Amino acid sequence: MRKLVVAGAGSYHFAPSILEDLFVRFRQPCELWLVDADLDMAELSARAAQALARAFGVEARFYYTTQLRKAVFSADAVIVCADFLDEDAWRQDFEALDAVGLGKQARLRGGLGGAMQTMRALDVIADLAEQMEKECPGAPLLLCESGHGGLPMARACECAQRFLGVYTLGVSGVAEQTKRRLALYLGEKEEALKIACAGLNGFSWVAKLQDARGHDLLPRLKKEMAEDAREALSAQYIDWYGAVPAGERPTQYELLADTPLSPRRTVPPGSGVGLADYEVRKRDLAMLAVHGPLRPEGLKAWGHIRETGLATARPVALLRARFGEGEAAAQSLCMPCDGAVPGVAQGRFVEGPARVDAQGARGEAVDLPVELEDVLEQISLANLLYAEACASGNRQALREALEVDPAYAGVDLLYAQGVLFDMMRAQQDRLGRFFR
Repeated sequence: MRKLVVAGAGSYHFAPSILEDLFVRFRQPCELWLVDADLDMAELSARAAQALARAFGVEARFYYTTQLRKAVFSADAVIVCADFLDEDAWRQDFEALDAVGLGKQARLRGGLGGAMQTMRALDVIADLAEQMEKECPGAPLLLCESGHGGLPMARACECAQRFLGVYTLGVSGVAEQTKRRLALYLGEKEEALKIACAGLNGFSWVAKLQDARGHDLLPRLKKEMAEDAREALSAQYIDWYGAVPAGERPTQYELLADTPLSPRRTVPPGSGVGLADYEVRKRDLAMLAVHGPLRPEGLKAWGHIRETGLATARPVALLRARFGEGEAAAQSLCMPCDGAVPGVAQGRFVEGPARVDAQGARGEAVDLPVELEDVLEQISLANLLYAEACASGNRQALREALEVDPAYAGVDLLYAQGVLFDMMRAQQDRLGRFFR
């Protein structure tokens, strides 16, 4: 019986597929530890999971806690679904940057705001990876990112695997979210579209878009966006790179230099899920725990839980494949580049369609415009340097990351470095590796 740890047990986007795959689809015997900062959510998730296991005859043991360090010991795998959004810290970032005229640098992924968010999130990831190396060596780490949270997944994967030795993959919902957005935009049926998105996490592009008859919809999409005032940012990228930005909305600007079209953040970013949604999720979990999935009340609650998650992001299926139990496909996987994404050095973490088995992940080759290759290489190098800096608190690597990060084009680097170090001192309680 394998021990699985899920950090972010209340994840709105990933928890439904994790529970479904464990207890309904694969009926996987396991010892399941559910970790969440909200103890009520952790407990309700554990009780709902127990109801699923009982209904489908799965042998399983359940534990819940708010302490990830308590759960990791002797784990066979760890899945992290936490969003890493700290609104108080983000407000401090914005206020500090706005005060010196750099408000557009208040971002989650690139620039000065992205550097701060990276250091905060990777401080947690690095601690987790070090603990896994000591207490459960050989266990894989799966990082899940919905596009709404504050986890810089490529940087986190580089940090955990390249610098701290833990086999790591990232699971993203970007292809599913992009298909939903573009089906609505084009007036096509979502289930009829075939899509492939590839690039880097947070900097992914539509590599293929076809309808049910196999017709290429990208030419039509580019033409319509170029003529649509509402899609000015997408039109800018189509003009620059010949590619349509992936995601629920274009956020690639966060990893690039400021332009007149790049938005100015004025409020903390949201997770895409409101508090009311989480209250509904808790109510559904409670109904499922009490009635089970085979009685009408519990079945209705379970159906609603399933509908609100990402259908194509399947962390458990990927883990089973890694354990040698068949092969699994992923629409959007963050993995070391093996040549499938053009223009990125071998071994750096990229994002795209892939297959996973006991030997690891293999990317499926995609075609991206040659105009993207230089910027993909530059951003992937910045990701690598940020990861190196965060793994050990290496300030020299941090300075080198600032020098290659394209988000600083047009910003005086010495000035930016001074601003960043002032921000770091103000939040040193969240940046343990840089201030030990």
